[in-house]
Amino acid sequence: MGMFGNLGLDHSDLRTLIENIDILFRGLTINIDENNIRPIPWIIYIFNVVAGTFYIYVYILSMIWFVLFRCPECGDITICFLEVSLGMCSASAIIKFFYIKLYETTVRKLIYEYIKYDRLVLPETRFADNIKKHLRIVKRRALIIWITFMVNGTIYIIMPFLMPGRHLTEDLYVIYGLEPMLESPNYEIATMLMIPAIIIGVFSLAVIVAFMVVIVGYIEAQMLALSEELLNLRQDSEIFCEKVTRQNNSLSTIAIQNIFIKNRLRDIIRFHIMNIKLRNNVENKFRIIYIIEFIFLFFAIVAELLGGLENTYVQLPYTFDQIFLDCLIGQRLLDASIVFEKALYSCEWENFNVANQKTVLLMLRNSQKTLTLSAGGIAVLSYPFLMHVIKSTYSAYTTLQSTVTEVKY
Repeated sequence: MGMFGNLGLDHSDLRTLIENIDILFRGLTINIDENNIRPIPWIIYIFNVVAGTFYIYVYILSMIWFVLFRCPECGDITICFLEVSLGMCSASAIIKFFYIKLYETTVRKLIYEYIKYDRLVLPETRFADNIKKHLRIVKRRALIIWITFMVNGTIYIIMPFLMPGRHLTEDLYVIYGLEPMLESPNYEIATMLMIPAIIIGVFSLAVIVAFMVVIVGYIEAQMLALSEELLNLRQDSEIFCEKVTRQNNSLSTIAIQNIFIKNRLRDIIRFHIMNIKLRNNVENKFRIIYIIEFIFLFFAIVAELLGGLENTYVQLPYTFDQIFLDCLIGQRLLDASIVFEKALYSCEWENFNVANQKTVLLMLRNSQKTLTLSAGGIAVLSYPFLMHVIKSTYSAYTTLQSTVTEVKY
């Protein structure tokens, strides 16, 4: 992938990752990099306004109209659930987009803090190399997610044109004022409205998820690199001692090693505190949006199940992917924190002097407060939470299914 310039995996430092994400965000008229002073082209603003307007009309206003007015008249509850599922599963991305657009300056300050802390890492050290190694994995993860969403969105748009006859992305979906949907000129108007709406929805989701992967992934990379430093602490102190004793034999071997360990622990503590601050900033700025997103996605999955998988087989994986990726991001951070805690206990602290042992003990206590992301401070984003969401949605589905069956028949 090196042929694509700094988009390749060989360019995995934080500065380059921020530049990559900033390029994508500029497609949403958002500038997250204060160092990038180039103006965003006016055509992008026009497209975002037009596409955003189309989205609100097609997937929000039409959904509300159908649920409140059209469904009671026609009694077709299957289409009603289809409308709700499409509106809910796509709304989470638009909500995130508007949230980041509204707090663009705050996000820009958050990115500045990341870059400022990253400058504290000494280049051409094992610590810097390990950070870059883990950031390479983070960048690959972000690229795969972004490409997957964009490919899925592209296939979703072109599929109707590959099938014989007239088809929309969802043939059963009804847009306000365009019935019957498959007759001219309603068909052409509906197609013109849906395509930009889908583009802005999918692109927003892909960019924002990739952004969260990067900023949380940097903390993950730092924690894993710090764990490597802890595991090599004893060996590094011995190597340092050998170099010093060749030049000066006035200090004992144990004293030299403990001086080195003391200084290295001090640096590790400084970076650990930095990561805690970065995590707290991310948590404070995005936990509200996560809880709102999960509420929307919860109702989306229930509506998709009630609407019948034969009608919602496209939306269900799209909705589940959003929940899964949020939990994946949180789980990776949680796992990195656990690795750091285990590395502390495995750093051969029993061979340190009393002062350094007390320092390790204090670090162990602090490391037991695992770094996590949460949805509104209510639930930790992790695999167990993912399973809880799946069980809850299925319970809600089975509870409502009998009622829906009675209404249909």
